[in-house]
Amino acid sequence: MSTEQQGAVPLDGNAAGGLLGELFAVDVTAAEITCGGCGAVAAIGAVRVYGGSMGAILRCAHCDTVVLAITHTPAGLWLDLHGARKMFVARPDATRAI
Repeated sequence: MSTEQQGAVPLDGNAAGGLLGELFAVDVTAAEITCGGCGAVAAIGAVRVYGGSMGAILRCAHCDTVVLAITHTPAGLWLDLHGARKMFVARPDATRAI
C-alpha cells in the first residue's frame, strides 16, 4: 500500500467529477478509461479516488494502477494519464454500438 493510501478510504470516481468538469465540457464520469496495467475497461465513475486539497489520484479498481492524476494549482490544472492506455468520451448526442 502506498503512502498516499495509508489510512485513506477511497471514494468512487464520481468524486473527481467536479475537478474533471473544469477540464471537459461533458460529464467525464461516464467516460471509459482503459488501465495500462491490467487492461481493464471501466467508467471513470467506477475507479477508486484518493483526493486532497490539491487534486485527486484515480486508481484502477482491479489492479490499483494509477490511471489518472489531476492536480489543481494556482496556475491551472495538470492532468496526467500515464497509467491509462486510452480514454473514450462519448459525445452527448451519440449512442455507442457495443
